[in-house]
Amino acid sequence: MTGPTPTPPKDPQAEAEFTRKLVLGILSTLEHKGLLSKAEVDGIIRAARHAAYPTPPRRTPGPAAPGTQWVKPGQPHQPVDRTTPVVIPNVQRAAPPSDQPQDKPAEEPPKAPPVIDFDLQ
Repeated sequence: MTGPTPTPPKDPQAEAEFTRKLVLGILSTLEHKGLLSKAEVDGIIRAARHAAYPTPPRRTPGPAAPGTQWVKPGQPHQPVDRTTPVVIPNVQRAAPPSDQPQDKPAEEPPKAPPVIDFDLQ
């Protein structure tokens, strides 16, 4: 005697579709019999959809000022250490290398351009 024949593996997508249709049929029957209202059926479907497709976690907003420490929900607030001096980064463009000797002073920056003032009356 041989044992029971093994059943072929079931397709998960087909199983999910069958279960979805079965549950919708049961909910529809309960609604037509008057045991559930339309709002209750919609609430059940909405809750099931929310459980099946949860919203992704929120990203931390950015960009932030230098030295910002993000606090996640439930994490205790830690005050900022204000004993360290604040350093402002130098973001100016570096001067191109020049062929001038170092002992000669650099030229003065150009003066502001002349302003033309006229009346539009």
